[in-house]
Parts: sequence; structure tokens; C-alpha cells
Amino acid sequence: MSLQILPNWCKKLGLMLFIVTAVAGGLDAFLDGLNGVPRGTHHFFKDLYGEGLFHIIYITPTIGLFLYLLSKEKAEDDFIKLLRLESYQITVITFLVASLLFYIFRPDVVFGLDWFLSLFMLLFLVVFYVKKQAYS
Repeated sequence: MSLQILPNWCKKLGLMLFIVTAVAGGLDAFLDGLNGVPRGTHHFFKDLYGEGLFHIIYITPTIGLFLYLLSKEKAEDDFIKLLRLESYQITVITFLVASLLFYIFRPDVVFGLDWFLSLFMLLFLVVFYVKKQAYS
């Protein structure tokens, strides 16, 4: 995977964007629970700021992860590229197997695209980090 088109400082920007907006999304769910509203039926930020900001709050963590994913490492070499490829392969196989098992045993479970993309990128980053630590 040689499509790292962003410099290393974008890792910090992507991580900050992910953390801030993920906390904001979690805060939205927490405030709904605090107000005694059933899960998934009401959104505090949607009522406060409108549909546009609500949508941005739930899309921005995925964009932050994507920025982090496409950023170069401090020392980008062929070994890092090989680790990225192996991590990507493991992540794709894991998600294909998990999707197939969900489809076979729980066909009524539906995941939104933002959940799928976020979990995919998080698993990729975890596998990449573990493999990088194992070989370092």
C-alpha cells in the first residue's frame, strides 16, 4: 500500500480530529441517556444545532481515522510498506469472515457504513501497531 500521500504531521491532525469528534458523539449519547431518552430515538445535538452539525459530528471521526491511515510514518521504508500490506490482508480477511458469520447467524443485524468503515480502519491500525511492535 504505497498510497501514503499525506505527510507525518497529518497523523496528529487525524488523531486529534478522531478523538474530539468521537468524544462529542459519545457525549451526545450520554446526554440522551442522562435525559432518560431511549437509545436511538433522540439526539441532543440534533435538537440543539440542527441536522447539519449532527451529521458532521458522526462523520468526522471516520475522516480523522482516514487522515491518520493515509499519513506516512516518521521512517517510511519497504519494511513498513510490507507491514501495511500484511495488516491490510489480515483486516480484510477478518472482516469478510465476520461479515459472513453475521450474515449466516444474525441476518437481522444491520451496521451503518460509518460503523463498518470506522471498525475496519481501527482494526487495521491495531493489527499494524501489533505487527510493528512484534518485529521491532
